[in-house]
Amino acid sequence: MKLTFALLLAPIAAFAFGGWAVVTVDDLPEYVVTGRAVEIPFSVRQHGVTLLSNLTPRVTMRAGGSESVASVRAGSQPGHYIATWTAPRADYWSIRIHSGFRDSENSLLPLRVVAAGAPAPRSMPDVERGQKLFFAKGCVTCHMRGDAGVDGMKIGPELTGKRYVPDYVATFLDDPDSSPLSKATSTSARMPKLDLKQREIASLVAFLNSEGQVAGVHRQWR
Repeated sequence: MKLTFALLLAPIAAFAFGGWAVVTVDDLPEYVVTGRAVEIPFSVRQHGVTLLSNLTPRVTMRAGGSESVASVRAGSQPGHYIATWTAPRADYWSIRIHSGFRDSENSLLPLRVVAAGAPAPRSMPDVERGQKLFFAKGCVTCHMRGDAGVDGMKIGPELTGKRYVPDYVATFLDDPDSSPLSKATSTSARMPKLDLKQREIASLVAFLNSEGQVAGVHRQWR
């Protein structure tokens, strides 16, 4: 079933007055290696749009009963930050990014950590990568898709059970403001431009169109 593309627009403007923000991971690694420092850059946008500088974010990781804390510094661009973390052991680590703006945060799906010297894992298929990106890019803050986004603001249209024409939605994700889809609505709602890479867009489109193909992956953070 094709969805009217105007419904992809999250009505963020309707919530212009409120203390919430969207945390977006700029570059999500597929896996990391123990003992090697990895950088996880991210941005914080008030109401999903306005980049927020001068915050003090906190990034924590958990696996089993272990907890680890990353160091965080401001990035070179306004509203961008860089978390640096060295994984102490191989496991699947849950990552929680506290934005530093009121209670806004983002909990990612577990990140795989492999032991130093171990073979590199096989590359993820697009659907699996897209599922992880749906969390990491902050989509879950505004949208629901199955059990993804149930803890979010739910101000965007629910995406459960929907399918999209790949080329059109890919163009929209690449640059919402210049896409014809953004002109198909009479509201002032905005979808932010996240500067997604083409591989990220392809993975997100694959995930959005994969209803019934992805087993439920629950965040391990409790």
